[in-house]
Amino acid sequence: MNYEIVVPPTADGALEVTVRRWLAEPGQPVQKGRDLVEVTTEKIALYIPAPADGTVVEVSAAAGARVRVGQVLGLVQAA
Repeated sequence: MNYEIVVPPTADGALEVTVRRWLAEPGQPVQKGRDLVEVTTEKIALYIPAPADGTVVEVSAAAGARVRVGQVLGLVQAA
């Protein structure tokens, strides 16, 4: 089963964020709840955790990309 990595609502109410960096690349294992990707708004930085134990199988927004809240950034395939 694949789990989507989704941009959550931000504390400052921003509608868009910038992907700053990925902490795991496709093919790498991840653990549920561990930080997976760092995103920023004009005011804050936040980390999006892995939605499940498994492997990153897709990254659809590279570092530097501007994405909307609710947008899918990639996929984790459950272990």
